[in-house]
Amino acid sequence: MKPSNSQSWGPYRGTGLPGAAREDWPAAPAWRSFDGGPDVPPPPDDPCTALLPGAGRQPLPAPPEEVDRVNAALHLRRPLLVTGEPGTGKASLAHRIGRELGLGRVLHWRITSLSTLREGLYRDGHDCGDGHEGRYARGIRLGPLGTAFLPHRRPRVLLIDRLDRADIALPEDLCTVLAGGGFALPCAAPDDLRVATDDHPSRVVPLPDGIVRCHAFPVVVITTAGERDMPLDLVRRCVTLRTGRPGPALLRALAANHFPPGSGPVPAEDVVAAFVELAAAAEGPVVERFLDALRLAADGVLQAVAGSGDRRQAVETLWRWTAPEEP
Repeated sequence: MKPSNSQSWGPYRGTGLPGAAREDWPAAPAWRSFDGGPDVPPPPDDPCTALLPGAGRQPLPAPPEEVDRVNAALHLRRPLLVTGEPGTGKASLAHRIGRELGLGRVLHWRITSLSTLREGLYRDGHDCGDGHEGRYARGIRLGPLGTAFLPHRRPRVLLIDRLDRADIALPEDLCTVLAGGGFALPCAAPDDLRVATDDHPSRVVPLPDGIVRCHAFPVVVITTAGERDMPLDLVRRCVTLRTGRPGPALLRALAANHFPPGSGPVPAEDVVAAFVELAAAAEGPVVERFLDALRLAADGVLQAVAGSGDRRQAVETLWRWTAPEEP
């Protein structure tokens, strides 16, 4: 049954505003509680915050269903598996969660067809020993996945972007780390071992036993474009979310958010309405196409194309220009 107020039962509110989260986090389930330590220092701030859609103005509120799914993942300490067409905010959701909950810099693992689990956990060829006290894992630097599972007092946010691009083995291998809350480094582990992290080349943390194990399970956001199904073993470990195709109301809100009065050239209201109509009837991804068409119109291209002719025909011409070409 859906909670009566979906924005009040969990720490995440979906406002996109810093400090909007509730302070009282739920205790982790016994089967998702981990004992990693000692705690490492808090992460640096997220430099991407200023680049997020809506930064510097009122962000669009998240749909209630999205807020519920995020809070379910936070309560259960489960990854969030997000599927949807391009431009629907899958990747930016990780930054939105991190900004609202004050969890610092988002760790970003961009997946390609050549990505492996080892790449996400640690990397070779980085010497982090010079200029620091103690002994270091020379040639070892934790990747974004490895850094996320360090014993931070508050959870880190990890974005695993476009997992459907990877070889089928990677999603299956990932299950081992997600289930165990950590992993072991493949090197000798002296008592004073310290390793570099993915946050910054000069940031190092103690790892006395060579074991990376979380204190607080990270907020893991896994995105896919739905180009192929994920293994059942991964899906059952996640809370799933499908971002919806934007309807007319959301498209108008996006237009208002990206072209606010006083920010520069703004498309006329009748032009916005015409592009909303075309986008609502179009097939395939439309968000980027919609915003690009509005940008052309706002910059005066619509008037140049229309001249003294049919304005509606000029709108349709700009819409065709933003369409991807058939292969």
